[in-house]
Parts: sequence; C-alpha cells; structure tokens
Amino acid sequence: MKKILASAVLLLLAGCGGDREPSAPVVDIDAGKAIAEANCKGCHGLDGGGKTSEIPNLAGQPADYLVEAMHAYREDLRHHAALKDLITGFDEADIRNIAGYFASLPPIPPPPETPAGEQAYHEGAQFAAVCIDCHGERGVSTTPGVPSLAGQQPAYLIVATQEYADGSRGHSGKAEMLKGLDQVDIEKMAMYFAAQAPSLREPPAFGDPQAGEALTAVCGSCHGARGISHEPLTPNLAGQEPSYLVNAIKAYRDHQRSHEEMVADKTDREIEDIAAFYSVQAAGSLADSGEEIETLVAKCNRCHGRAPGESTLVLPSLNGQKRDYLLRVMKEYRDNDRGNSMMHKMSSGYSDELLEQLADWFATHPSP
Repeated sequence: MKKILASAVLLLLAGCGGDREPSAPVVDIDAGKAIAEANCKGCHGLDGGGKTSEIPNLAGQPADYLVEAMHAYREDLRHHAALKDLITGFDEADIRNIAGYFASLPPIPPPPETPAGEQAYHEGAQFAAVCIDCHGERGVSTTPGVPSLAGQQPAYLIVATQEYADGSRGHSGKAEMLKGLDQVDIEKMAMYFAAQAPSLREPPAFGDPQAGEALTAVCGSCHGARGISHEPLTPNLAGQEPSYLVNAIKAYRDHQRSHEEMVADKTDREIEDIAAFYSVQAAGSLADSGEEIETLVAKCNRCHGRAPGESTLVLPSLNGQKRDYLLRVMKEYRDNDRGNSMMHKMSSGYSDELLEQLADWFATHPSP
C-alpha cells in the first residue's frame, strides 16, 4: 500500500511540472552589439558582412550555429589562433549575446558582380580562342593528329603550355601564338579546357578497340582505368583523337619522346589497337561529377537549407556566403582537414572545379 501511495505522489509531482519546458537562456542583443563593435567589426563588420572574400558573413546565420562555432574555436576544434585567443576571454553569456546579435541581422545580399570563378572561366575562354583553330571548338579535336584538350588534367595542360610558351617543348609556332600570356592567363586557359566535356567518338577506321583493351594493362598503372588519370601531371587518354595517340605512342616507342620503356615492344598494329580503345572511351569534364550542379545543391540543402526549428542539426546557411570562404572550407572538409567525417565522406570525390561551381552557386543566391 505504501508503494502505491508513493507512486501516486510521484505521478502527481511529475504531472504538475510536466508541461513546463526549460527556459531558454536570456540573450541581450544590445550587449552582443557592443561586444561585436569592440572586437568583431574589424573583420566581420558591424553589419555581419566579412571584410574580405575569405572572411565569412555572420549576419542572419542561426544563433545556435554561431555559438557552436565559437565554442569550436575556443576549444581548438577549429584552428584559428586569433579567434581562439579572443573567444577565450568571453563567458557563455557573451558568446550567446554575440551570436544573438549577428543572428538578428538581415542576411548580406550577394554582390552584383560576376563571381571570381565565373569571371576566370570567361577569361580562360578568351585566351583559349587562339587554340581552337587547330584543337577544335571547346578543345574537342576533329583534325587527325591534333590532340583534344577538352577534359584534360589542368596541371598537365599548364605545364605543357608553359613549355610551349618558353620554347622548351619545341614548336616555334606555338611559342609565337602564346606570346603575351602570363602564368595566370595560362592557368585560366587550362582550367577552361579542363572544364569542357570531350565528345564520345566513333571507332576509328584503324585498330580494334576490343583487342586494344588487353594491351593497355601497363598503361593503366599511370593513365588510370579506361584512360582517365587521377594524377594531375599524367594526361587523360580517354576520348583522345586516335591518330594523335598513334603518333605519340610510336614516338615514345621509337625514343623520339623520352619515356619509360613501357611501349618498346609494341608493334604498329598493337599501337593502333591501343589508340582505338582509348579514343572510344567516354570521358567527362574534370568539373563533372556525373551530377548536375542543381542536384548537388539540392543535396547540400537537405541539411543546410532547412528553416530554424526544422532540424535538430545546428548548421550554417550557405546562401549568400562569401565565395572564397565557402571554397576554402569545402576543400578542408574534402581533404579531411576540418574534422567532420560525414562532410569528408560526402565530398571526398569532388574535384576543385566542382567545389568552385558549388561555391559560385551559393555565393550568388541570396538567403530565401
């Protein structure tokens, strides 16, 4: 009987307080503004807008996310010596007030000018105009013996173009064509060609692609499965112009080009089979993950696009954020330098070019 009475008392006590929720910490917006004016506006501005392209906007970000971010800097889970020193001097009330102040501000609208990545792409297209007469529109060659540049490894293109420009790779005509282009111009041109998708080719009039597949076993150790390289200085062979491949492989075999003795024993017929195999392989742009950019944005927004209260996750808004800041952070997640295994797994296969597209998209779309 005593046990029953005790249980009834406990149920009554629980019922009396059951509808009460823990009170949220009080946030003093004015106090947060005062702290921000004294300590934060030099980098983030009093309006919450980052002063440079790599300093993030804080205006309109979820307060809980800003609190978590400041905790992470203070505890060295995110590495930034100046922020760690600064935030170590704040108590919890200060941190909540700072977060509350910036969260109360309207989001910073995206800049009207063309994003840096898009501008570089258009400038690269202009520099590439000197190449298309030989290498084809967008770098897709249809001229026998002339290589395609579309979808090629950008680092490989940069090095090769530099060598043509300074004359160390021969071909005096190319040196004259590239005269006046500096290092940055060459890099932009290379990135433009790397972003183009090679066209799928019909089988050439020579060689047997099926027979050539088995002959590429040694080639694949450097040039990758089916001719798509994962090494920045090793060129892709997939989708390449077949006559150019034949000429290049024969030049390596006959020591007209320096290379390891990988093709020394190949006959002319075998070289034609290898070239036929690689030429018909599908090859995408290095900026192409196989998904449209809108699809990737939608994936990001499954978490980052939710309104406050729609999710238990505490995440920042990406829309309208600084492009260079987004790009740097996404690369850190991809390269496992920012300590989030889920983000690392999601982005581990993304190229720099694809991350640039994502950063451009979010930077140019304002918060809803």
